[in-house]
Amino acid sequence: MGFMNFQKYKMEQLIKRIKDNVNLCWQSFSAKVGGGLIVINKEASMQLQFAYLLKNSMDLAIHHNDEYVRIELETGIPINGRLRECDILIEIKKGEKENFLPIELKCYRMKSASGKLRGAQDLFKFGIYQDLELLESYKISRKSILSGIQLSMTDNRNFAYPQSKEYKSWDYDISHGHKIENGVQLNTPIGGKPKSFELTNRYFFDWKQVGFFYFLKLQGFE
Repeated sequence: MGFMNFQKYKMEQLIKRIKDNVNLCWQSFSAKVGGGLIVINKEASMQLQFAYLLKNSMDLAIHHNDEYVRIELETGIPINGRLRECDILIEIKKGEKENFLPIELKCYRMKSASGKLRGAQDLFKFGIYQDLELLESYKISRKSILSGIQLSMTDNRNFAYPQSKEYKSWDYDISHGHKIENGVQLNTPIGGKPKSFELTNRYFFDWKQVGFFYFLKLQGFE
């Protein structure tokens, strides 16, 4: 193995350890929320609590003195001339090599912080697809950006296990077991407003129930 290939291999090993730690933190976050140890009522608190777990565990992935990991929140990434804010961006360095792992989050609670029933279920479904499109766009925009991760949580069972899919918003299907095999193009309006976007990767929707909550982790396969 040549020196350059060896360096690439070492970076890949570090990235794998980082991703493994993200998975562990997501499992821990899900267990803590489902068990009532962490209270999440909106996306901002989800972002804060999950980033806290990441920050306090990432050192486990550092095995050598030339490795470095940093976590940023609401980092601007330019996409087609427009600055988009990534919920969580993990900066990964190995020697002179640098990569970034983006994470987008979505949270839907049936009741708002004020105790009122929340609507806009169609926006939650569309928002997950929108996150996936963003993650694909991040990767295209810069070679150093890795295929990102989308994380969602809800206490509404109907998203994961709908009794029916008769509404047009279910064109943005997020139910358990749903697959996107060869990408997808969708232009179904949401909230009376036209929407149009395209995904190119493959996705599998595999919800996990913990307590009264449902958790979803999505990562595209090219």
